Amino acid sequence: MADHDKERFLALAEGMVGVYAYIAGLLKDLPIRIVIPDLVKVMDDDRDPKDLLLALNRVRAAIQDEPISETHKRAFEHLVLDWFAAYEMLALVKLAGPAPWRLDVVEFALNRCVTWIEVIEDDEPDDSQS
Repeated sequence: MADHDKERFLALAEGMVGVYAYIAGLLKDLPIRIVIPDLVKVMDDDRDPKDLLLALNRVRAAIQDEPISETHKRAFEHLVLDWFAAYEMLALVKLAGPAPWRLDVVEFALNRCVTWIEVIEDDEPDDSQS
């Protein structure tokens, strides 16, 4: 991997870890608290991330039971899916190499994650909360 690709890969991986931590914090703040495994601990312990990924996937179903607006439920579901898109693409970069579009896809998915976080953090009630 060329140096500039490696630097971009590492920056995007760091962003992915940060978004995951932010997701974990948002989930803990829900009315019905949801706890997901600590990504950094899983990585530091060199464990298989399978359980972590399955736990994050279960969030998509669990979020439906939360007493929050439908807009926020959809935002959480999309946030999780976009994080998965970034994760899977980074895994592909490690296996197949850093084609420019792969790194662009990761960046785009992480940018969408930020957008979903902004939707979730928006305290304006929508029609379903009235």
